[in-house]
Amino acid sequence: MRRQMQALLTGRYGVSGEWKFEMKSNPQYPIAIMGLPLNSLTADEAVESMDRLIMSGGTHQICPVNLDVWLNSLADSHLHRIMAGCSLVLPDGMPLVWASGLLGCPLAERVTGVDLVPRLAALSARKGYGMFLLGGRPGVADRAQELLENTYPGVKIVGTYSPAEENLIRMDHNEILNRIHAARPDILLVAFGNPKQEKWIWMHRKRLGVPLAMGVGGSFDILVGDMRRAPKWIQQCGMEWAMRFLQEPQRLGPRYVRDFIGLARRLPVALFAAWMQKPYLGQSRVTTSLTPQVMHVYVHGRLGVEVADALQQATTASIINGQVMVVHLQTVKQTTAAGFGVLLGARRQLLEAGLSLSLAGLDLKMRFLLHAWRMQPLFDEWQPTISRGKPMVAETESPVRINLRAEQEPLPAQTRVRG
Repeated sequence: MRRQMQALLTGRYGVSGEWKFEMKSNPQYPIAIMGLPLNSLTADEAVESMDRLIMSGGTHQICPVNLDVWLNSLADSHLHRIMAGCSLVLPDGMPLVWASGLLGCPLAERVTGVDLVPRLAALSARKGYGMFLLGGRPGVADRAQELLENTYPGVKIVGTYSPAEENLIRMDHNEILNRIHAARPDILLVAFGNPKQEKWIWMHRKRLGVPLAMGVGGSFDILVGDMRRAPKWIQQCGMEWAMRFLQEPQRLGPRYVRDFIGLARRLPVALFAAWMQKPYLGQSRVTTSLTPQVMHVYVHGRLGVEVADALQQATTASIINGQVMVVHLQTVKQTTAAGFGVLLGARRQLLEAGLSLSLAGLDLKMRFLLHAWRMQPLFDEWQPTISRGKPMVAETESPVRINLRAEQEPLPAQTRVRG
């Protein structure tokens, strides 16, 4: 046991007693780290993905996550579900990057909100995207606009606004929305702080009319120099928090103590749950069976990146057919953080289509893993009966390659809410 735990912490265990990292084969699939689907992208790749989201239509929410934001999400189920439903969730804190390595699915790098703001300004200068800077202390957004315009000639900042500091209930939402609608930006940067900014974007996502909205916290203050940022080498060592603490000890001291305690309480349990799983080296596959209202998906073997494309095909078919999706895990031998990330990605797509993803076949070990990895509040557990009490019998069973049909009417599956 001691040898296996040591192997896990050093990142190796597998066929001959060595752990093998599961690298992410496709950046479109997130990695589930401590309850959130984090995208494994470099900063440049993240901006490229945002460019594609802008051109794809609709409104897309982007959420950079540091340790404090992560803990806020665990304490607030509404915030947790909002963040799990964002189009991109990026690791803004080094502890999350380190945790991904310990869990066997290392993220590409830390991607901070303050690093993304100038990159988005450069994107605006190249492609003419309009940017709106919302929030921050009075005058800071205007100073940030002047700085970005001087640094990135051609950047198109179409508006700034710093509303009075109020809670979500007392805010003048109509005034803010009217200013945004008049400016018609392509990129909205919201500096209200977490969780307010994430909840505000989610609350108005259908009314914003903005292709891309991202919460940036205190990024404007850092850009204009009101808050000094650590040198690059300190950032790369994961010690940027120390320099911020020296600048604001009274405000950040209690927060950092809380963050450290929160991580120290939860990470060992997550690592233990990962260590409990036996490596599976056999073939993994996905099969499906259909009822008029439900797409049943059965994962056999290993729930990891190797079944990602098959699960994505089943998700697409479920959306086109208007069917809710139930993923059966009773024949899963090993689960990885990347595998859960694929499920969270499918969940987000189904929710956007007005459908749902539920889990079935959960044994005691899988329930413990869901709890330890903080996934439990995000999934319902499917019950194999309909309202009349009759069992749901599958009409067909096949591999995941199924014909996409659109004539079926969507009906809800019976679920029991978890968490």
